[in-house]
Amino acid sequence: MKIIKEILIFILTVFVFTGTTQSAYCKTIKKEIETQTKDARIIKATLSYAKIEGVTKYPTVVLLHSLGYSSEDWVNLIPDLNNAGYAVIAIDLRGHGKSIYTTGFQKKPWVYFQTKTYQKMPSDIITVLDQAQKQSKKVSLDNMAIVGADIGANAAVLVSKELKKKPKTIVLISPTTSFKGLYIPIAMAEMGNIPILSMVSTKDKYCMQEEIKLSKFAQGGFYAKNYPEGGMGMLMLKTNPTMSQDITRWIIRYLK
Repeated sequence: MKIIKEILIFILTVFVFTGTTQSAYCKTIKKEIETQTKDARIIKATLSYAKIEGVTKYPTVVLLHSLGYSSEDWVNLIPDLNNAGYAVIAIDLRGHGKSIYTTGFQKKPWVYFQTKTYQKMPSDIITVLDQAQKQSKKVSLDNMAIVGADIGANAAVLVSKELKKKPKTIVLISPTTSFKGLYIPIAMAEMGNIPILSMVSTKDKYCMQEEIKLSKFAQGGFYAKNYPEGGMGMLMLKTNPTMSQDITRWIIRYLK
């Protein structure tokens, strides 16, 4: 089969990788990260990792949730990643979860946002990552992966383009060419040779079509894992019990 532009698209019904994980009985350390944006928003995140003897710096996975969700909605993915030996930075995107306040303690949830406000999310995320590295010596952003769902997926691409040290891989759940003004085809072409895993429900016809469009812009491998159940974004986690394990096994392939 001829490979065009070195883009590999695999539509899989069975998705199995081998990898080692740490004991589920390791003590988990959790810390809150807080930062302020230039437009006076407070953005919060949670840093977690399993305390493993001898580990001074952990490879890090950044989680960016769906529109209307929060960092608490990642179900089993955070403990799966912690038990696999990763530090996890789960961010509440502006207007979501614990990131709904301004520095003046005014509530500003996402339902009232205009497009230009959503477009500030990638900058927020980079600010949180900078703060996380200052706050904890355990975090390694030189050895990092990013997982994002719908608006978080699009933000993941835009953040990856801007970072000097690129992620080793990114996982995009229900990505689209544009979401709330976060347009990603050009950024995907410019962010370099980063392996991408795209995860979409076959019942989500729109995202299935978008997945095919986006694959043409990827400069590294583009792999598709499509599930028979679930809606858009993080709804898939609730209806596909193996999804958290699939993401963890994928990350183990690229993040050592």
